[in-house]
Amino acid sequence: MPKVKPSSSLRLREYINEFGDDVFSTDGKILFCKICSVKVASEKKFTITQHLSRDKHVKGLEMNKAKNKTQAFFTDTLTNSFNKDLCFAMLSSNIPLAKLKQSNFRNFLEKYMNRQIPEESTIRKNYVSTCYDETLASIRAYVENKKIWVSIDETTDVEGRYVANVIVGTLENNCPGKTFLLNSAVLEKANFSTISKLFDNSMSILWPTGIKHDSVLLFLSDAAPYMVKAAKSISALYSKMIHVTCIAHGLHRIAEEIRNNFPEIDALISNVKKIFLKAPSRVLIFKSIAPEISMPPEPILTRWGTWLSAANYYCEHFHVIKAIVNELNKNDSTAIKKSQELLAK
Repeated sequence: MPKVKPSSSLRLREYINEFGDDVFSTDGKILFCKICSVKVASEKKFTITQHLSRDKHVKGLEMNKAKNKTQAFFTDTLTNSFNKDLCFAMLSSNIPLAKLKQSNFRNFLEKYMNRQIPEESTIRKNYVSTCYDETLASIRAYVENKKIWVSIDETTDVEGRYVANVIVGTLENNCPGKTFLLNSAVLEKANFSTISKLFDNSMSILWPTGIKHDSVLLFLSDAAPYMVKAAKSISALYSKMIHVTCIAHGLHRIAEEIRNNFPEIDALISNVKKIFLKAPSRVLIFKSIAPEISMPPEPILTRWGTWLSAANYYCEHFHVIKAIVNELNKNDSTAIKKSQELLAK
Protein backbone atom coordinates (compact mmCIF):
# COMPACT_ATOMS: atom_id res chain seq x y z
CA MET A 1 0.00 0.00 0.00
CA PRO A 2 1.24 3.55 -0.70
CA LYS A 3 2.53 5.49 2.28
CA VAL A 4 -0.10 7.91 3.60
CA LYS A 5 1.23 11.35 4.45
CA PRO A 6 0.12 12.39 7.96
CA SER A 7 -2.11 15.43 8.29
CA SER A 8 -0.62 18.79 9.20
CA SER A 9 -2.22 18.90 12.66
CA LEU A 10 -1.07 15.35 13.44
CA ARG A 11 2.48 16.17 12.38
CA LEU A 12 2.51 19.27 14.59
CA ARG A 13 1.27 17.30 17.60
CA GLU A 14 4.03 14.76 17.03
CA TYR A 15 6.60 17.55 17.11
CA ILE A 16 5.16 18.81 20.40
CA ASN A 17 5.28 15.32 21.89
CA GLU A 18 8.88 14.99 20.77
CA PHE A 19 10.24 18.38 21.81
CA GLY A 20 7.89 19.15 24.71
CA ASP A 21 4.78 21.26 25.21
CA ASP A 22 6.81 23.65 27.35
CA VAL A 23 8.73 24.63 24.21
CA PHE A 24 6.14 24.48 21.43
CA SER A 25 2.41 24.87 21.08
CA THR A 26 0.05 24.58 18.14
CA ASP A 27 -3.45 25.41 17.06
CA GLY A 28 -3.40 22.69 14.42
CA LYS A 29 -2.15 25.03 11.71
CA ILE A 30 1.15 26.51 12.87
CA LEU A 31 3.93 25.56 15.26
CA PHE A 32 4.64 28.29 17.80
CA CYS A 33 7.79 28.58 19.91
CA LYS A 34 6.87 29.68 23.43
CA ILE A 35 10.46 30.56 24.25
CA CYS A 36 11.07 32.94 21.32
CA SER A 37 7.45 34.04 20.77
CA VAL A 38 7.67 33.34 17.03
CA LYS A 39 6.11 31.00 14.48
CA VAL A 40 8.46 28.20 13.40
CA ALA A 41 8.46 26.67 9.93
CA SER A 42 7.34 23.06 10.37
CA GLU A 43 7.34 21.57 6.88
CA LYS A 44 10.60 19.79 7.63
CA LYS A 45 11.98 18.57 10.92
CA PHE A 46 15.36 20.03 10.01
CA THR A 47 14.04 23.61 10.28
CA ILE A 48 12.75 22.88 13.79
CA THR A 49 16.04 21.45 15.03
CA GLN A 50 17.83 24.38 13.41
CA HIS A 51 15.60 26.79 15.35
CA LEU A 52 16.30 24.94 18.61
CA SER A 53 20.05 25.38 18.12
CA ARG A 54 19.93 29.14 17.59
CA ASP A 55 21.50 31.39 20.22
CA LYS A 56 18.27 33.28 20.80
CA HIS A 57 16.38 30.08 21.63
CA VAL A 58 19.15 28.67 23.82
CA LYS A 59 19.44 31.94 25.72
CA GLY A 60 15.68 32.03 26.20
CA LEU A 61 15.70 28.53 27.67
CA GLU A 62 18.40 29.54 30.14
CA MET A 63 16.37 32.56 31.26
CA ASN A 64 13.28 30.42 31.73
CA LYS A 65 15.19 27.94 33.86
CA ALA A 66 16.56 30.77 36.01
CA LYS A 67 13.06 32.12 36.62
CA ASN A 68 11.69 28.58 37.02
CA LYS A 69 8.51 29.43 35.20
CA THR A 70 7.18 29.56 31.69
CA GLN A 71 5.09 32.35 30.28
CA ALA A 72 1.98 31.40 28.41
CA PHE A 73 1.75 32.42 24.78
CA PHE A 74 -1.30 31.85 22.62
CA THR A 75 -0.96 31.29 18.92
CA ASP A 76 -4.38 32.63 18.00
CA THR A 77 -3.44 36.24 18.71
CA LEU A 78 0.33 36.12 19.37
CA THR A 79 -0.41 38.56 22.16
CA ASN A 80 2.13 39.24 24.87
CA SER A 81 1.45 41.99 27.37
CA PHE A 82 5.13 42.79 27.88
CA ASN A 83 5.81 43.08 24.16
CA LYS A 84 2.77 45.28 23.68
CA ASP A 85 3.66 47.51 26.63
CA LEU A 86 7.22 47.79 25.35
CA CYS A 87 5.96 48.75 21.90
CA PHE A 88 3.57 51.35 23.31
CA ALA A 89 6.22 52.81 25.63
CA MET A 90 8.73 53.24 22.81
CA LEU A 91 6.26 54.70 20.33
CA SER A 92 4.71 57.11 22.83
CA SER A 93 8.20 58.22 23.89
CA ASN A 94 9.22 58.79 20.26
CA ILE A 95 11.89 56.07 20.45
CA PRO A 96 12.37 54.28 17.11
CA LEU A 97 11.71 50.55 17.32
CA ALA A 98 14.96 50.02 15.44
CA LYS A 99 16.75 50.87 18.69
CA LEU A 100 15.94 47.31 19.79
CA LYS A 101 18.63 46.20 17.34
CA GLN A 102 21.25 48.08 19.36
CA SER A 103 23.14 45.48 21.37
CA ASN A 104 23.88 47.67 24.41
CA PHE A 105 20.23 48.67 24.71
CA ARG A 106 19.08 45.05 24.41
CA ASN A 107 21.64 43.85 26.94
CA PHE A 108 20.56 46.54 29.40
CA LEU A 109 16.90 45.54 29.15
CA GLU A 110 17.64 41.82 29.39
CA LYS A 111 19.97 42.31 32.36
CA TYR A 112 17.59 44.31 34.54
CA MET A 113 14.32 42.76 33.38
CA ASN A 114 15.64 39.19 33.45
CA ARG A 115 13.78 38.26 30.31
CA GLN A 116 14.34 37.96 26.61
CA ILE A 117 13.65 41.12 24.61
CA PRO A 118 11.73 40.59 21.34
CA GLU A 119 13.21 41.49 18.00
CA GLU A 120 12.26 44.76 16.35
CA SER A 121 10.52 42.90 13.50
CA THR A 122 8.38 40.94 15.99
CA ILE A 123 7.25 44.14 17.68
CA ARG A 124 6.56 45.88 14.38
CA LYS A 125 4.59 43.04 12.82
CA ASN A 126 2.53 41.95 15.82
CA TYR A 127 2.03 44.92 18.14
CA VAL A 128 2.23 48.28 16.32
CA SER A 129 -1.21 47.86 14.79
CA THR A 130 -2.63 46.88 18.20
CA CYS A 131 -1.17 50.00 19.82
CA TYR A 132 -2.55 52.12 16.97
CA ASP A 133 -6.04 50.65 17.33
CA GLU A 134 -6.07 51.14 21.09
CA THR A 135 -4.82 54.72 20.81
CA LEU A 136 -7.42 55.53 18.17
CA ALA A 137 -10.13 53.97 20.34
CA SER A 138 -9.10 56.18 23.28
CA ILE A 139 -9.25 59.29 21.05
CA ARG A 140 -12.72 58.34 19.84
CA ALA A 141 -13.89 57.73 23.40
CA TYR A 142 -12.58 61.11 24.58
CA VAL A 143 -14.13 63.20 21.79
CA GLU A 144 -17.45 61.36 21.96
CA ASN A 145 -20.31 63.87 22.24
CA LYS A 146 -17.87 66.82 22.27
CA LYS A 147 -17.36 69.68 19.87
CA ILE A 148 -13.97 69.70 18.20
CA TRP A 149 -11.57 71.84 16.20
CA VAL A 150 -9.41 70.55 13.35
CA SER A 151 -6.04 71.78 12.12
CA ILE A 152 -4.19 70.68 8.97
CA ASP A 153 -0.66 71.63 8.02
CA GLU A 154 1.42 70.40 5.12
CA THR A 155 5.18 70.10 4.79
CA THR A 156 7.78 68.19 2.77
CA ASP A 157 9.97 65.40 4.09
CA VAL A 158 13.63 64.70 3.27
CA GLU A 159 12.59 62.90 0.09
CA GLY A 160 10.51 65.83 -1.14
CA ARG A 161 7.13 64.16 -0.55
CA TYR A 162 4.14 66.21 0.56
CA VAL A 163 3.15 65.12 4.07
CA ALA A 164 0.07 66.52 5.79
CA ASN A 165 -0.75 66.14 9.48
CA VAL A 166 -4.25 66.39 10.91
CA ILE A 167 -4.64 67.47 14.53
CA VAL A 168 -7.94 67.52 16.39
CA GLY A 169 -8.81 68.98 19.76
CA THR A 170 -11.84 69.29 21.97
CA LEU A 171 -13.55 72.58 22.73
CA GLU A 172 -14.15 72.78 26.48
CA ASN A 173 -16.14 75.38 28.42
CA ASN A 174 -13.82 76.32 31.27
CA CYS A 175 -10.44 74.82 30.41
CA PRO A 176 -8.24 74.03 27.42
CA GLY A 177 -9.20 70.83 25.66
CA LYS A 178 -6.94 67.95 24.75
CA THR A 179 -5.27 67.73 21.36
CA PHE A 180 -4.50 64.60 19.35
CA LEU A 181 -2.59 63.78 16.19
CA LEU A 182 -5.35 61.98 14.30
CA ASN A 183 -3.87 61.35 10.88
CA SER A 184 -0.69 61.74 8.88
CA ALA A 185 -0.80 61.19 5.13
CA VAL A 186 1.42 61.49 2.08
CA LEU A 187 -0.24 63.58 -0.64
CA GLU A 188 0.35 63.42 -4.37
CA LYS A 189 0.08 67.20 -4.54
CA ALA A 190 -0.61 69.99 -2.09
CA ASN A 191 -3.80 71.59 -3.39
CA PHE A 192 -7.34 72.26 -2.26
CA SER A 193 -8.61 68.93 -3.63
CA THR A 194 -6.15 66.73 -1.71
CA ILE A 195 -6.61 68.78 1.47
CA SER A 196 -10.41 68.50 1.22
CA LYS A 197 -10.19 64.72 0.78
CA LEU A 198 -7.74 64.44 3.67
CA PHE A 199 -10.08 66.41 5.93
CA ASP A 200 -13.06 64.18 5.13
CA ASN A 201 -11.03 60.96 5.38
CA SER A 202 -9.73 62.02 8.79
CA MET A 203 -13.24 62.66 10.05
CA SER A 204 -14.17 59.17 8.83
CA ILE A 205 -11.33 57.78 10.92
CA LEU A 206 -12.60 59.65 13.96
CA TRP A 207 -16.24 58.67 13.42
CA PRO A 208 -16.23 55.40 11.42
CA THR A 209 -19.96 54.78 11.94
CA GLY A 210 -20.94 58.18 10.59
CA ILE A 211 -19.34 61.61 10.48
CA LYS A 212 -20.79 64.09 12.97
CA HIS A 213 -20.66 67.15 10.75
CA ASP A 214 -22.22 69.48 13.32
CA SER A 215 -19.56 68.61 15.91
CA VAL A 216 -16.79 70.27 13.90
CA LEU A 217 -16.90 73.96 14.82
CA LEU A 218 -13.45 75.27 13.93
CA PHE A 219 -10.88 74.67 11.18
CA LEU A 220 -7.38 76.11 11.67
CA SER A 221 -4.83 76.38 8.86
CA ASP A 222 -2.28 78.70 7.36
CA ALA A 223 -3.35 81.35 4.86
CA ALA A 224 -2.11 79.55 1.75
CA PRO A 225 -4.58 80.04 -1.13
CA TYR A 226 -5.24 76.32 -1.53
CA MET A 227 -6.05 76.03 2.19
CA VAL A 228 -8.53 78.89 1.97
CA LYS A 229 -10.12 77.30 -1.09
CA ALA A 230 -10.27 73.91 0.64
CA ALA A 231 -11.98 75.47 3.67
CA LYS A 232 -14.68 76.97 1.44
CA SER A 233 -15.23 73.58 -0.16
CA ILE A 234 -15.38 71.76 3.17
CA SER A 235 -17.79 74.27 4.75
CA ALA A 236 -20.52 73.08 2.38
CA LEU A 237 -20.70 69.83 4.38
CA TYR A 238 -19.69 71.21 7.78
CA SER A 239 -22.18 74.04 8.03
CA LYS A 240 -21.28 75.08 11.60
CA MET A 241 -17.54 75.18 10.95
CA ILE A 242 -15.61 78.46 11.00
CA HIS A 243 -12.28 78.74 9.18
CA VAL A 244 -9.52 80.69 10.94
CA THR A 245 -6.10 81.24 9.40
CA CYS A 246 -2.99 81.21 11.56
CA ILE A 247 -1.94 84.68 12.73
CA ALA A 248 1.73 83.66 12.51
CA HIS A 249 1.33 83.26 8.76
CA GLY A 250 -0.09 86.76 8.53
CA LEU A 251 2.77 88.18 10.59
CA HIS A 252 5.23 86.41 8.32
CA ARG A 253 3.66 88.09 5.31
CA ILE A 254 4.02 91.45 7.03
CA ALA A 255 7.68 90.68 7.71
CA GLU A 256 8.18 89.77 4.06
CA GLU A 257 6.59 93.05 2.99
CA ILE A 258 8.94 94.95 5.32
CA ARG A 259 11.91 93.13 3.82
CA ASN A 260 10.80 94.00 0.30
CA ASN A 261 10.56 97.69 1.23
CA PHE A 262 14.17 97.83 2.48
CA PRO A 263 16.29 96.21 -0.25
CA GLU A 264 19.57 97.78 0.90
CA ILE A 265 19.17 96.44 4.45
CA ASP A 266 18.29 93.07 2.98
CA ALA A 267 21.45 93.17 0.85
CA LEU A 268 23.57 94.16 3.88
CA ILE A 269 22.24 91.29 5.99
CA SER A 270 22.82 88.84 3.16
CA ASN A 271 26.38 89.97 2.40
CA VAL A 272 27.57 90.18 6.01
CA LYS A 273 26.21 86.68 6.48
CA LYS A 274 28.40 85.52 3.57
CA ILE A 275 31.50 87.24 4.98
CA PHE A 276 31.67 85.06 8.09
CA LEU A 277 30.23 81.88 6.59
CA LYS A 278 32.93 79.17 6.62
CA ALA A 279 35.63 81.78 7.28
CA PRO A 280 37.27 81.00 10.65
CA SER A 281 39.94 83.70 10.25
CA ARG A 282 37.29 86.41 9.87
CA VAL A 283 35.31 84.96 12.78
CA LEU A 284 38.47 85.25 14.87
CA ILE A 285 38.83 88.93 13.89
CA PHE A 286 35.19 89.54 14.82
CA LYS A 287 35.59 87.94 18.25
CA SER A 288 38.83 89.78 18.96
CA ILE A 289 37.21 93.17 18.23
CA ALA A 290 33.80 92.50 19.79
CA PRO A 291 34.04 89.51 22.15
CA GLU A 292 30.87 90.49 24.00
CA ILE A 293 28.69 90.43 20.86
CA SER A 294 27.34 87.27 19.25
CA MET A 295 28.09 86.51 15.63
CA PRO A 296 25.76 88.05 13.01
CA PRO A 297 22.61 85.93 12.65
CA GLU A 298 21.98 83.86 9.56
CA PRO A 299 18.33 84.46 8.66
CA ILE A 300 16.49 81.82 6.67
CA LEU A 301 13.53 83.16 4.71
CA THR A 302 11.46 80.02 5.22
CA ARG A 303 11.80 80.36 8.99
CA TRP A 304 9.34 83.03 9.96
CA GLY A 305 10.63 86.10 11.74
CA THR A 306 14.35 85.36 11.41
CA TRP A 307 14.91 88.26 9.00
CA LEU A 308 13.32 90.76 11.40
CA SER A 309 15.48 89.39 14.23
CA ALA A 310 18.55 89.91 12.05
CA ALA A 311 17.46 93.48 11.24
CA ASN A 312 17.11 94.22 14.98
CA TYR A 313 20.60 92.79 15.55
CA TYR A 314 22.15 95.17 13.00
CA CYS A 315 20.18 98.08 14.44
CA GLU A 316 21.61 97.43 17.92
CA HIS A 317 25.21 96.79 16.81
CA PHE A 318 25.46 98.87 13.64
CA HIS A 319 28.60 100.82 14.54
CA VAL A 320 30.45 97.75 15.80
CA ILE A 321 29.58 95.73 12.69
CA LYS A 322 30.64 98.65 10.49
CA ALA A 323 34.02 98.90 12.24
CA ILE A 324 34.64 95.15 11.92
CA VAL A 325 33.70 94.99 8.24
CA ASN A 326 35.89 98.01 7.45
CA GLU A 327 38.85 96.19 9.03
CA LEU A 328 38.60 93.49 6.37
CA ASN A 329 40.27 93.62 2.96
CA LYS A 330 37.68 94.36 0.30
CA ASN A 331 39.76 92.50 -2.29
CA ASP A 332 39.35 89.22 -0.40
CA SER A 333 35.67 88.82 -1.14
CA THR A 334 32.89 90.36 -3.19
CA ALA A 335 30.67 90.18 -0.11
CA ILE A 336 33.15 92.33 1.87
CA LYS A 337 33.33 94.93 -0.90
CA LYS A 338 29.55 95.08 -1.24
CA SER A 339 29.05 95.32 2.54
CA GLN A 340 31.54 98.17 2.85
CA GLU A 341 29.75 100.06 0.08
CA LEU A 342 26.39 99.60 1.79
CA LEU A 343 27.74 100.65 5.19
CA ALA A 344 29.28 103.79 3.68
CA LYS A 345 25.91 105.11 2.53
